Amino acid sequence: MRAQVECFTCNIRQAQEAASVVCDKREFLWQVSQSLCALYAHASTDWTPAYMTTLAHRVAKEMTGVEDIYYQHKRHYNRFALQLYPELEQFVAESDNPLERAVQVAIVGNIIDLGVYREIDRRRIREQLYNIQWGKYDFVPFEVDVRRAKTLVYVGDNAGEIVFDRVLLQEIRKIGVREIFFVVKSGPVSNDVLLEDFEEAQLGDFAYPLVTGQDACGIVLEEAPKELQEVWQKADLIISKGQGNFESLSGRKENIYFLLKAKCTPVAREFGVEQGALILKRNLSSYDLR
Repeated sequence: MRAQVECFTCNIRQAQEAASVVCDKREFLWQVSQSLCALYAHASTDWTPAYMTTLAHRVAKEMTGVEDIYYQHKRHYNRFALQLYPELEQFVAESDNPLERAVQVAIVGNIIDLGVYREIDRRRIREQLYNIQWGKYDFVPFEVDVRRAKTLVYVGDNAGEIVFDRVLLQEIRKIGVREIFFVVKSGPVSNDVLLEDFEEAQLGDFAYPLVTGQDACGIVLEEAPKELQEVWQKADLIISKGQGNFESLSGRKENIYFLLKAKCTPVAREFGVEQGALILKRNLSSYDLR
């Protein structure tokens, strides 16, 4: 996906909000905005929205001198989600189709995104969980592909959300997928998942972690470690979580399912849905391979 005009204002806001976690003085936030705008003055229409977001957070990190600005926020939301875990498991267990319910749990976790929402609470999670509104929903081919898969790659998104992903990974493991790999960032960017979050969310029983080799939103496969590239190429199925990963992976030829909430106008426009709609969409390019 290519960057859109709306990405400028959105990411300037994200840089300001990230920097304000450390210092909220107006003069400082003005300087942060100036520095980012200087980079954006050379923006290319070939950039992805994820790359623009990466630049915004790098400016915030460099100017605050704090490498992991949202570190404490990530600890908070991991603990928050772990407290909800028994309830999420029960929600899945009550269904005639646990895999479908687990997909619902995983997508609801996508609202834990500090680049978009400042506060998330139990009430909001429950409202979303029991009032699922899908904009695109390719569950039928998704279930077929999961049941056929021997090797699956799951590209993680945000801390806290990763616990909701654990519910889906647990159901996928029950179905019998033999190899499951979970992709995390190699360095901090926003509240994206790192290896520490993988361990804190206790995903080790269901998946093996792989790192992107990058501290960037989304993922650039060509710059990833050899281990990830090799697993990616042999995977029968890839689940890509969140907007940033969609922005950087859309258009690829692998059998990818994008699972996200269309939180902004450009992404909603890309899918042809209302802003805020939930998405489970198979990569259109993958149909050409079947």
